[in-house]
Amino acid sequence: MLFLYIIKKKLTFPKICEFCLLCIRKYPEWDKPRVYPALEVVRARCELAKTEERLRAKWVEQEKKRKFMDEQWDEMRRQELFLRESFIKFNRFVRENQEKRDRADSKIKEERDRQASRMEEIKELEEKLSYMNDVRDRMKKYVKEYKKYHDYLDRVIVETGEFHSIFEIFNRYETLIEARTILSEHQDKNLEILEERGTEMHHMTEAKSQKIMGLNSKLAQLQARRDWAEVQARKWETIVAEIKVTAAEKNLEHMQVKTCCWNLYQQICKRKDIPVTVSKDDVEQQLNHIKRTILELKRIIRVAKKRAAK
Repeated sequence: MLFLYIIKKKLTFPKICEFCLLCIRKYPEWDKPRVYPALEVVRARCELAKTEERLRAKWVEQEKKRKFMDEQWDEMRRQELFLRESFIKFNRFVRENQEKRDRADSKIKEERDRQASRMEEIKELEEKLSYMNDVRDRMKKYVKEYKKYHDYLDRVIVETGEFHSIFEIFNRYETLIEARTILSEHQDKNLEILEERGTEMHHMTEAKSQKIMGLNSKLAQLQARRDWAEVQARKWETIVAEIKVTAAEKNLEHMQVKTCCWNLYQQICKRKDIPVTVSKDDVEQQLNHIKRTILELKRIIRVAKKRAAK
């Protein structure tokens, strides 16, 4: 019914909220009205409206804070840019000062090195000056000492008439010294060659002596071998002579045996009255025939003995 009343009156949302607040009263538990969904919706809309108002207020406050924070961020960015530019300028200033200081140190070092080198050059020049003064003093001393030789050479030029200046005398002296040096070198070379030839002759003599000694030793060995060969030759000649004598005796004995065999063979053939068919030189056949004859005679004798025994 309340919902229908609100619809008929066409109340706005704030008036609906006030109307709802007026309608809400405390009743006993047993006298409480029933809860309608429309009332819950109205109550929810009231809370939603309040929440939206608080949200708008928060948004407005948030926007203000955001603007304030943006202003602070902008200020901080400006300060950062200012500090960065200041830092860059300061860094450039420090770098320029460091470069100036390095250049100044380098120039100071170069000046010190140049000063040290100049001092060393001064020291070297002073040493050279001192050395040249010493040389000058020695030259004066030498000139004073050798002036008499110069005067002597001038007197030689005047008196001899062979030389026109002292340089010619020096040239002649150098030529003679060079010739003497060449002759000395040539003589030394000849002496070295003679020494080498003497050494070679000595080595050759020793080598030939060793060779002759070796040949003499070899000759002695060959003579010993010849003597031994002669002894062996005489020995073998004796043996050969003995062999020849023995061979002659054996040959004679062989001829005698051969003659006996031939005579015996002829006698056997004569007694048997058979012709001689074996040649005189065929001793083997003769011996075979003699052997057969002897065997026949033995058999005859054995038969005769058996008959005589009976």
